[in-house]
Amino acid sequence: MDASALTESKAGALGAAFTSARAAARTAFYAGATVAAARLAKPLGVAEREYGRHALRDAFELHREVLARPGMNDVMRKAEREDLATLPFFLASVPLDLARLVTRTRGGKKRGAVRAQDDFPYPDYYLNDFHHQSNGNLSLRAALTYEWQIRFLFMGTNRIMRQALIDEVPLGDRLELLDVGCGTASWLTQARLQDRRHRVTGIDLSPHYLGVATAFRGKEASFRQMDAAKLDPAWTGLFDAVTCIWLFHELPPHVTRAVTAEIARVLRPGGRLYFMDAAQPCDVPDAEEVVVGISEVFRDYMNEPYFRLYQGIDLPDLFTEHGLTIEKTRRCYASKVVVARKA
Repeated sequence: MDASALTESKAGALGAAFTSARAAARTAFYAGATVAAARLAKPLGVAEREYGRHALRDAFELHREVLARPGMNDVMRKAEREDLATLPFFLASVPLDLARLVTRTRGGKKRGAVRAQDDFPYPDYYLNDFHHQSNGNLSLRAALTYEWQIRFLFMGTNRIMRQALIDEVPLGDRLELLDVGCGTASWLTQARLQDRRHRVTGIDLSPHYLGVATAFRGKEASFRQMDAAKLDPAWTGLFDAVTCIWLFHELPPHVTRAVTAEIARVLRPGGRLYFMDAAQPCDVPDAEEVVVGISEVFRDYMNEPYFRLYQGIDLPDLFTEHGLTIEKTRRCYASKVVVARKA
């Protein structure tokens, strides 16, 4: 081996070591904080501990895999930079949210009152204090702290998991894309850093999440308050692509079917759905305890009343029934990505 090749080899080894060290540090920091908060709320059960053990390993591996890709450290650093604007709100909310979590989980109360502050016709299922947030998704504090909450919940992989979906979206700016249940639409920042600059319309039920999305991304996308089960009638066949990220697990089954039908309606023939949500039992058939642990974590610590019902949905059958043919399915840590094409 000549000198230049040896130098290149050493540089590669050093880079790999740095990536592994960064992945380990990120995972350990977020995992440690999450476990500490969970233990304050209630003793960890066997299933939850087993899930935590697998999740820690998988989070580290995903960090290492994605951050080793050329340029990805820079993309993540730039994307996460915008989260600094909401960090003060998250830090201020931590004592209140922890106190609420402890009170709710130890007291056995599963649901708190959520009151709409406008006259929008919110569906009944939505008036749930998801994530144990005061006033649920109809809360500005929830919208401002969401990205930080899921960063800790997923041991730092919130944006890294979304990368699996972004990888499937075509490069360029030629598509009309609808983001269903967009929330704060933070994935768009990451996508645009990688030359995915399509014309995006985002819809969500929460005016507060839409407000945060508009504040950060209003120049690159348009946002509308709308029920995903009742999309604009004029949108039939309008969109080349639809994204749906971490929405279905917050829906009761009859709403899931309605949303799927609407997604199929607004896609043009040949258009694609880029779907991401929690992994289901069929995705980890050799690790049932992990799936049970995920269910218990989401039910007890995140107040997700429809999560277990979501895990029982046969997504291939659901999509096929509505004219969407699955082209690809990929598990990514606690999530799965599905690409489906409308005939």
